Amino acid sequence: MISALMWLGIALLVLFILVAIAIPLLALAWWAGWRTRAPQGEPRPNDPPAPGPFLVYLSGVGDISGEYSTLYEDDFLEAIAERIPGLVIVTDVFAYSYVNVGMTSEGNLGWFWAWVNAVRLNKGSPLRRVGKLINLRNALHVAVSADRRYGPIYNYGVAEMILQGLLRHGYVLGSGAPVTLLGYSGGGQIALATAGFIQATLRAPVQVISLAGIMSSSDSLSRISALTHLYGTEDHNQRLGQLLFPARWPLFQGSDWNQALATGKIELVCLGPMCHTGRGSYLDATQHIADGRSFQAVTADEIAERIRRLGGVTAAPTRPAAAASST
Repeated sequence: MISALMWLGIALLVLFILVAIAIPLLALAWWAGWRTRAPQGEPRPNDPPAPGPFLVYLSGVGDISGEYSTLYEDDFLEAIAERIPGLVIVTDVFAYSYVNVGMTSEGNLGWFWAWVNAVRLNKGSPLRRVGKLINLRNALHVAVSADRRYGPIYNYGVAEMILQGLLRHGYVLGSGAPVTLLGYSGGGQIALATAGFIQATLRAPVQVISLAGIMSSSDSLSRISALTHLYGTEDHNQRLGQLLFPARWPLFQGSDWNQALATGKIELVCLGPMCHTGRGSYLDATQHIADGRSFQAVTADEIAERIRRLGGVTAAPTRPAAAASST
């Protein structure tokens, strides 16, 4: 038994090393034209031109594809939509693939990731912790996105996928419709790193909202309208960004991050006693703060307010706190 576990550990370590090496190399191969993207398709008939505003949601490192979502996320995004009349939400972009291919659809390892995902969803499985490999794999993509050498290529690829997602959902180029990129956890890094490319293409107001995002500094900060970082007092994971990325350290006052912070382009907002994921997190509709609002409602309220500020949108009629917290 011990021998089998040892060999399994060695195999997983080798896989981790191979994936870590492959991510930047495959990005370079795509940039050189040696790899092609999966077809994205034409805009669907049920996606007519829309005035917006638009919200692009990039999930955390537990995501496996643009089609995958949790009930927490579905309810949360619905709560935001209820607060913003006409809001168009784009969720079908996979932040951890510059070609927008889900993990279970990968050519060589799709079967493996499908098995890992099935195991992590099986609460009775003794191998459930293997599901952390998905988080680890996506965290490597976050690291590549933040890398000064390979990041620009990777981020350009994801930005193209986001732009195609906006077009699929009715965005009209030249309309000036405001776009908000909402990145949760590792998705915060991808959102910030791609925002500059998106703003340069759309020439419209673009902002980034980081929901407990783990982010490095980025030259996108000189182009976008604003970056809002939302965090909770019980969330220790979101602090990793300011520890891991030197450009965010106060020592380097000339970095894009610290300059944006000094000019007020970055706003840090504490939402309350939220943790990173699961029960008690930003998406939890069962936990409440003193004014009666659920954690989910508090988060949705703050995000909706930022979207309204960017585009001058009128607020939807508010519901009683008890009703707003139900899902």
